[in-house]
Amino acid sequence: MKNLLSICESLSSEKNVIGLLDKYVSGVEYDSRKCEPGSCFVAIKGLVYDGHDYIKQAIRYGAKTIICESFPKQDLISPDVTFIIVTDSRLALAELSHAFFDFPSTKLNIIGITGTNGKTTISFLLNSIFNAANSKGGIIGTTGAYFNHHFIPLVNTTPESRDIAEILHKMLQEGVEWVAIEISSHALNQKRAECINFKGAVFTNLTHDHLDYHDSIENYALAKKILFDMLDKNAVAVVFGDDEYAELIVRDTAAKVYTVGRNKKNYYKILKETAGILSTDFVLYGGERIIDGKTALLGKFNIENAALAAAVCNSLKIEYGAIQKGLSVAKGAPGRMQKVVLFNEAVALVDYAHTPDALEKAINACKGVIISESNNSKIICVFGCGGDRDRSKRPVMGKIASENCDIVIITSDNPRTESTGNIIKQILEGTTKATSQIIVEPDRKKAIEKAVELSSKDDIILIAGKGHEKYQIIGTTKHDFDDVAEIEKFGKL
Repeated sequence: MKNLLSICESLSSEKNVIGLLDKYVSGVEYDSRKCEPGSCFVAIKGLVYDGHDYIKQAIRYGAKTIICESFPKQDLISPDVTFIIVTDSRLALAELSHAFFDFPSTKLNIIGITGTNGKTTISFLLNSIFNAANSKGGIIGTTGAYFNHHFIPLVNTTPESRDIAEILHKMLQEGVEWVAIEISSHALNQKRAECINFKGAVFTNLTHDHLDYHDSIENYALAKKILFDMLDKNAVAVVFGDDEYAELIVRDTAAKVYTVGRNKKNYYKILKETAGILSTDFVLYGGERIIDGKTALLGKFNIENAALAAAVCNSLKIEYGAIQKGLSVAKGAPGRMQKVVLFNEAVALVDYAHTPDALEKAINACKGVIISESNNSKIICVFGCGGDRDRSKRPVMGKIASENCDIVIITSDNPRTESTGNIIKQILEGTTKATSQIIVEPDRKKAIEKAVELSSKDDIILIAGKGHEKYQIIGTTKHDFDDVAEIEKFGKL
């Protein structure tokens, strides 16, 4: 229980109050169904639903305080319900939630990671380094929240601000000291990351994705930039300096900026790269420090991820030995170039690549992996594109796969309310200059089985798009489906 007047001191916007402030609240909620007697319900506007339409339901469930952006209807006003009208209820949700949970981020060392690709992998690398430094670490991101043997499933890459505050509070109670949080562009636009005290932030890259939401790549970049605008002068900003948007991302930050990349102008320079099926090695030089990086993660793009993780930790004064050990023992994130050795001595790699850039990097990683001295190995790619999402990337991904693989099997990937046939047709528009064999198999299970049938010793099967996900969204229903389980069923050694 918290005093409403006390937590309302954190509200930064002007407010109008109807009712009493000197009362106690049992919790802060944005989902009316979770309200209970004494709750404070914050009505936020979503992409589909508007919390203002559920104020009556929240009150029926016991909410005694309502935060909203417009004056309530007369029939909702009663002596025991306090209404606080604010200009931005999303910001109010963040401010009240962090206040209710005693501002947990101020007592933790938090690193935010943003960018199109690499966020999840970097969060797992950071957590491995935290543990190698004998510090308890935690992760909040695409695959869920992890800390001290606890797992909390999450719907979004970055949860709502109220849920972040609660998870950070639980982490603090469990003795966690360092936390890596994936910060999506949607979350930044929707103020889900507000009120988090970041010690550091990492920018990975910016490529074609989410343009159905942001309208343009420029707007997408500006959304990512918000994270770095939030940093104070005591924080560090680590960015992949070879990305064309890196300069924009940190243009207005107050934090100390460190760039990472292969270009000599970067503060941290990636040198001496080697990639194999068992490990990836590199040297990272920054200032007077040389970090020998060795990781079990595959592909040159994972060298960038590992270098960014090493650089932000080094910039935050984490011991060099812990960085090196953390990278070497890191297992990587679920569904990120996850390896399955098949009965026929082919290798399957399950990856979340669902953007043109990520798919190209994953395919290039396959090309760069030397399984044996044989020159006859094939790359077989199984992928599709999500329905009700950015349509413009579909032919681009079709072009990338068909011009860089030996066999491409185009299939379904969360078609949602769109026709799988129409999605595949748009992918095929990019395959007109294909140098590969193109196979269309809308059933994803059959597509994976077909890939195994066509594979032989030393081949690589890249199953792209879903990664860690354990479902297919058809219509509006989630059906059980797991790429890793399917490939293991058909072909595991």
